Amino acid sequence: MEGADWLRTRLTSLHCATCGRSYRDGQIRVRAQRDGLSFVDFVCRACGREANAIVTVVGRGRAARLEVGELAESPPGARSPSLGPADVLAMRRFLRRFNGDFRSLFGADGRAGGRLGA
Repeated sequence: MEGADWLRTRLTSLHCATCGRSYRDGQIRVRAQRDGLSFVDFVCRACGREANAIVTVVGRGRAARLEVGELAESPPGARSPSLGPADVLAMRRFLRRFNGDFRSLFGADGRAGGRLGA
């Protein structure tokens, strides 16, 4: 195993600060790596909390060990909400009726002052 795969495998020993469940490989995303420094996102499937950390690999080969900075919770709403079937159907209905007039939709000045307006 190399790089991100190796790192994810070792990070499965970490636990969610909210519910205490351990993270699984699919819940760990290595965003970037360089010179032994990695930026990692975690998503707990049990409670939905998100966190991120900076992970440093110290040493090489079998002697390599990880130093994980404090897991910082991502602010609420930092991750875009999931789209569901109802969202897709709503967009389909909207597009069926939409005539392409963005000015009336958003307002003449481009702000949401038209039909979507405040």
